[in-house]
Amino acid sequence: MIGKRWQKGGSTIAREDLRIVVFPERSGSVREWRWQDRHRLWLSIASVGAALLVAAVVFLLVTAYQDIATTSHLRTELAAAAKVRADNRILREQLAQAQNVNSRALTQVTAMAADIQHVERQLGLHFQTNDTGLGNVLSRLNALHEQLPTVLAAAKTRDTYLQHRPDMLPVQGPITSWYGWRPNPFTNTGSEWHPGLDIAVPMYTPVVSVAAGVVTYAGWKPGGYGYYVQVDNGYGISSFVSHNSQVLVHVGQQVKRGQELALSGSTGRSTGPHVYFGILVNGASTNPWPFIHDSPAEVK
Repeated sequence: MIGKRWQKGGSTIAREDLRIVVFPERSGSVREWRWQDRHRLWLSIASVGAALLVAAVVFLLVTAYQDIATTSHLRTELAAAAKVRADNRILREQLAQAQNVNSRALTQVTAMAADIQHVERQLGLHFQTNDTGLGNVLSRLNALHEQLPTVLAAAKTRDTYLQHRPDMLPVQGPITSWYGWRPNPFTNTGSEWHPGLDIAVPMYTPVVSVAAGVVTYAGWKPGGYGYYVQVDNGYGISSFVSHNSQVLVHVGQQVKRGQELALSGSTGRSTGPHVYFGILVNGASTNPWPFIHDSPAEVK
């Protein structure tokens, strides 16, 4: 601070002022600031301080806003990342389910192809192939669909034939005499021709039809048959049971496979309670046994 006197209007006034002088180290002009009043000095300092304070506050506010914005952005990004992870987990689960469904579908398609091949062989169709792909299965299903009327007609014909084809015994019991030559059971000497099967059963055992058909004979039949029932099974095949104690049907009656025809007995030329069972093909006697499949007969 430097003291200085100066005159004004013939009077000398002493005054103090403040100078700040900046000298450059090497070259350049000297800078000088002067304040002639302390109050102005402090006002300037206060103004500069206030400006610096405002600048600092503004800086802090901007920094805080940026931090808040950055934090909000990070939170948004974290939420988005969490959603992506959740979506990926759901997609993985759905993919696993889809793979499981696809595996089951492939198994079913393979099984379907095997079933179709079995049907084709049964019906004599010519689509046999080992290709189990879905396209091949669909094309073969379409081919079967086109031939469905023919297939159904053939199936119906086959079903009708199976219903009318003898494939069981009329009673359950031991076969005591087979088709063919046998020792004469009445004289115990020599042999005789036996065109059927003798099945031993107790008296009054229900005797059933071995196949569907129409009753053509129901009653007493001479020649040692006793009470006799014959059924025309169609396709040139007839079946009969004899030596019964009672007849339960009448001529012209439609009967189903397994329907009761009579009660067993020992009428006619018989040595004891049994059922004499025979089959005629085009009117000629034939061995019944080849017609029988999975019969409950007990063979002695």
